[in-house]
Amino acid sequence: MNYENELELCEYNPISVAYQNELKALAKIIEAPAMSLFQRLMKKIIVAHSTTV
Repeated sequence: MNYENELELCEYNPISVAYQNELKALAKIIEAPAMSLFQRLMKKIIVAHSTTV
């Protein structure tokens, strides 16, 4: 499929809207684990600092 050409056709093109929604869903899936990993690292850092104080 040629995503770029279809996305450039029109802002209100139903195909473009579907692609945009799919990209948003994929971004949420990708970003959520990265955020939880970051949160876990921050927790480990905080726990490590609180035990040494």
